[in-house]
Amino acid sequence: MSQLYIGVWNHKDQFGNFSENGGIFFDRNSKIMFNLQILNASRSELSDKQIHVFPRELEKISFQDNFYDDNETRRETLKNFIEGKIFIFKVSEEQQDNPYAYDIKMHIKNNDFHNDDKFEEIPILMDSENNYETIKNKLIKGETIRSRAVSMISNKLDSISSFMITKSSHDENWILFENVTAVSTDGMESIQYQKPSENFPITVRRIVDDTAMDGYYYDNGDDRNINHNIMFVPTRYLRENDSQLEKFTKIVTRRLGLTENDNEGIDESSQDVDLLFLKQFHEVIKSSEYQLLLNEDNIIKLHTSIKSSLLTILAGLSGTGKSKIIKAYAEALGILNGDLGKGQHNDIPEERFKFISVKPSWQDDSDLLGFADTISNNFRPGDSGIVDTLIDAKKNPRFIYIIVLDEMNLSRVEYYFSQFLSVLERSSSERYLTLYSKYLETRLYNSDKYSSKILIPENVRFIGTMNIDESTFELSDKLLDRTNIIELHTVPFYNKKDISHRSMKDVKSANTWHNFEVGLLNYSSNGGSLTEEQLQFLWELHSEINDELPNVGISWRTIRSIDAYINKVPSTYANDIGKILDWQLSTRILTKLRGTESMLNSLISYDEKEKKPKGKIINILDKYSTLSDFQESRKKLLIKSKELKVNGFAR
Repeated sequence: MSQLYIGVWNHKDQFGNFSENGGIFFDRNSKIMFNLQILNASRSELSDKQIHVFPRELEKISFQDNFYDDNETRRETLKNFIEGKIFIFKVSEEQQDNPYAYDIKMHIKNNDFHNDDKFEEIPILMDSENNYETIKNKLIKGETIRSRAVSMISNKLDSISSFMITKSSHDENWILFENVTAVSTDGMESIQYQKPSENFPITVRRIVDDTAMDGYYYDNGDDRNINHNIMFVPTRYLRENDSQLEKFTKIVTRRLGLTENDNEGIDESSQDVDLLFLKQFHEVIKSSEYQLLLNEDNIIKLHTSIKSSLLTILAGLSGTGKSKIIKAYAEALGILNGDLGKGQHNDIPEERFKFISVKPSWQDDSDLLGFADTISNNFRPGDSGIVDTLIDAKKNPRFIYIIVLDEMNLSRVEYYFSQFLSVLERSSSERYLTLYSKYLETRLYNSDKYSSKILIPENVRFIGTMNIDESTFELSDKLLDRTNIIELHTVPFYNKKDISHRSMKDVKSANTWHNFEVGLLNYSSNGGSLTEEQLQFLWELHSEINDELPNVGISWRTIRSIDAYINKVPSTYANDIGKILDWQLSTRILTKLRGTESMLNSLISYDEKEKKPKGKIINILDKYSTLSDFQESRKKLLIKSKELKVNGFAR
């Protein structure tokens, strides 16, 4: 079995243009077929691809093509058949470059269908061994749940829905579990969710009126015995800032297994773990121990980047406190060494914050990871300690680990971090680093502890700091594609009065202090993603840049990264996606614009008369001004245009 997808007819033609009959075409045997567009909210390698529906699959959903009609008539017939329909299907796994749909089930679009809808794939766990009572007990204990529905959802932990559905055994009511966080799955029939805690309470709702939810779709289950496994629900129905969830459900308990009276005395803010963490982070950075002043946008950028990307880089002037900011972030998470006290939390690992100072002499990944000593027949882990940290993180998937590479561009990142850059974009189950050749495993005495390959698990985040001066190396496009670079804004010195004199001891002793677990990284308050207009803007920008600089542009990897970033932004910024798009444009795309004046002149140059930048990129920003004011991007372009004018090149 494999993951189920939901989708609609994709109107794009072979050149990526939308048209009335786009996406309907003929194969080499003159048989008609069409393309589907995936609408699953969870991102995958297939999300942006056109999924083929071959003629044999069209026949299975009862489409009859008259081969003797002219091609335009045949197109019109198929158009009438698939227009107004929505499809649930599986996708071939053996042809990722040319994927096709199979096991297709066709539905009529419900009245509440929106063209920009994305659908959450919520598993329905109601096999013979599962009902509300058994699942509730397994969630409280953190036990593994077995169900065939697991094989039909994404096997990527950060893509699994935070909702889950089952049925009450005594009154046959549908039950919706909210704020569940998957911590492991075999991708087949087993899934384990994080135990409810003060930081991550699970809400239980009874579905009382599913007629108020007109936009949802079931999969069709088995042909022999209809047994639904997945419910596809528009993400706009499930967000807390939308009243729709309250229309068709009634809360049974807000904190499963945590309190005797679940419906009383609940702090509503605790339901949004992003806001809970950010409040705590503010208290830490302003404490007497840290005394940091941070721009609010920088705080949101840092937190969102850490959630959505495995690698984040803090850049800025020397002395701006980059290393201290990261330590404060770890402090706010509650993961600094010794934070938890001995004997009090025996199940919580102590060392989850690893600080590594990069050395200028590092030339390859063995300087960071270590090497196989074939003389003594042992693997010698690097002095950095990163290998042991990764091993520990894999053993403790509930907890967040942060690995810091301080002044990471003192040496060429592409040399000592090369393996990491190659695997960071892979799915969590395939993110393996090679420590040494596999054939040496039988020869090394400590291969039971240090196997030839080591996994970078989903609960690990890398954060780098870097200065930009003559003593450091520039970053390559390969690195820029895989990270968010956060350039720290200097806060006015006179704001020093805002620093608190409250000690960290007092901050931690307060009743509001929390230690956060891995669910924070997967939390999304808005379920947002790039809109069609935003994608059109990015395509036009790519086309202009790529025409002038053939080796530069916006890749699918960049699109996926921007999409993931938008999805993880805190709720306080969810209504200002234009600003978020501007941030990503400034850091992920415009940083690649470097070269001589003759190379960049048509894209960006300095207008002496108007004292501002001009060129093709500015024209595109002006054209799409309804999306954003692009304030940060315009500032960056102004700096680059001045560099070109004065120096003749831009870094």
